[in-house]
Amino acid sequence: MNIRCTRNTGFYGMGSPIEIKKDGKKLFCLNQNETKQIELNDKHCTLQANFFLLKSTPLTVNDNGQTIDLVVMMNPMLMLIYVILFVGMFLIPLLHLNILGILILLVLYFVFLFSMLNKAYIIKEKM
Repeated sequence: MNIRCTRNTGFYGMGSPIEIKKDGKKLFCLNQNETKQIELNDKHCTLQANFFLLKSTPLTVNDNGQTIDLVVMMNPMLMLIYVILFVGMFLIPLLHLNILGILILLVLYFVFLFSMLNKAYIIKEKM
């Protein structure tokens, strides 16, 4: 099975490589806008993108006799929430939030952060 994997994560984490793991073991690393092709002897395997605590949901690929073209990208929901939180940071003084309001925002931020740890990246087949 031939797999070609491309990283297209935008400017998020562009200075650090993302690990691609096969069945939980490191296969190779991808830098920003890098493409690597690898040949595996397996008929099917599970691939996952990983960077520190951020991961993708596992993707199972099956050998179809052709090169499997994959792309790793950031989850658009994660990027949207980051923008909302960044703008919200500037709204704190405008809304005259007290300590309780700021604590509620921080709790919401950490709930979001931990809920997105295993969905930060998307690894999928190119169409």
